[in-house]
Amino acid sequence: MSDNCAGEDAETGDRNLQSESNLTEALTNGFLDAFAPGLENLKERLGELTQNQGILIETMQQENAKFAECHAARNLLVMLSYVRTYHSKLTKIQHDMDVIEDRVVRLQRRATKLKSQKEKEERNKVEAQERQLELERQLTAKLASDHPQ
Repeated sequence: MSDNCAGEDAETGDRNLQSESNLTEALTNGFLDAFAPGLENLKERLGELTQNQGILIETMQQENAKFAECHAARNLLVMLSYVRTYHSKLTKIQHDMDVIEDRVVRLQRRATKLKSQKEKEERNKVEAQERQLELERQLTAKLASDHPQ
């Protein structure tokens, strides 16, 4: 009898295990049937969100690049305004230097002319003094020769 009981217990245990296994499988299948469509839907939505996030990141990077280009263009415009300002200043300085150079050339010509005129006056004065001395010598010589001694 103990062999019989032990055999029945073993069969009952096997049936219990099999029924538990069937029950577990049925519960698992029921759980998956209940939540799998929702999880698939969530998976698709997460995929869409990830894709949209990637597109948004790419768009933001493009906008940042445009902003950087605009900032660089604005800096370029500022630099160009500086270039225009400095160019006009340099042009004015160049004009002033040309005017000064013209004045220097005119002053040099005038100085040369005045120097030559002064030298000419000095020569004329020296010549006049020499003529005066010569005339005085001639007069002195005539007076001495007119009066015989």
